[in-house]
Amino acid sequence: MGKPIMAICDGQKGYTNQLIALFQEKKGLPFEIHGFTKNENLREFCNDHKIALLLISEPEYKEELQKEEIDRILVLQEGEGRLPEDVAAVNKFQPAGELYREIMRAYSEGEKIVPFQNSKRAAFQLIGVYSPLHCCMQTTFALTAGQLLAKRKKTLYLNFECFSGFETLLGKRFGGNLSDVLYYYDCAREKLVYKLESIVQKMGGLYYIPPADSYEDFRDIQEEEWIFIITQIAKAGGYEAVILDLTEQVRGVYSLLEMCDKIYTLIRDDRMAKAKIAQYELMLEQDTCGRILEKTEKCRLPVFKNLPLNMEHLSRGSLADYVEKQLREDGVL
Repeated sequence: MGKPIMAICDGQKGYTNQLIALFQEKKGLPFEIHGFTKNENLREFCNDHKIALLLISEPEYKEELQKEEIDRILVLQEGEGRLPEDVAAVNKFQPAGELYREIMRAYSEGEKIVPFQNSKRAAFQLIGVYSPLHCCMQTTFALTAGQLLAKRKKTLYLNFECFSGFETLLGKRFGGNLSDVLYYYDCAREKLVYKLESIVQKMGGLYYIPPADSYEDFRDIQEEEWIFIITQIAKAGGYEAVILDLTEQVRGVYSLLEMCDKIYTLIRDDRMAKAKIAQYELMLEQDTCGRILEKTEKCRLPVFKNLPLNMEHLSRGSLADYVEKQLREDGVL
């Protein structure tokens, strides 16, 4: 038996070919892709083949297609034309990355889902960034490290702050975030990978899942669940490295730190900061978490001038030079 079929039908051959190329770039997609420029040719193809997913432009869509052996139809809508309520549609005219995420989102909401091909990669590099201090550039450090790692390997960044501010910093609204991933993990795990494909964004070559709107969405998740969830996300996306930007709001944060291959803790020289770091290290020793200390590199960041204003460009400049040197010394890069 061959692969499930995805069919793409649009009157413009160039657009059809571009869409085919977009999906062929996604190595894990479980579909065999066929392109058509005419509804008649598509209908003829349907006589001998079952289609798992059909993407069809609005002018080419005909209600008769509902009678064919097609599990899911998504119309590429070109205007404000009215479609039947039972027909799912996505906006055709949007950037390729956004279109792909919209299609994955719409497909994940259907009843019949083709199982996604899990990556065979099981092992991945796990880097934890955590400090008991606040306002210490932890997230900036983590994102910079992630963008540097992303130049060499497929890297994912996960943020666990209460209020990350990402939408304001990046000037965009996200169609989904970590809360949605956790919901699908809990309620519709068979659709999780498609949901991930619809949510994951990219920043300076670094993949990231937009942070949850509120830490209350994940504070009740048990520590063993976090370990499993992160492992499944890494495997599903074929990630070679994962950066965890951690906070105390994560239940089992120390178990996650113990799981990490390397940990970075940002420190400062003022009296209050030193006292907090000392208490944190004492707690780890008393709770037999010595392995965390063994894998931890404490980083005292110097004062940087002219930090990149654009978060896409954190892999450039004096901060990037400092982080890259640290990663190389630790054998992370």
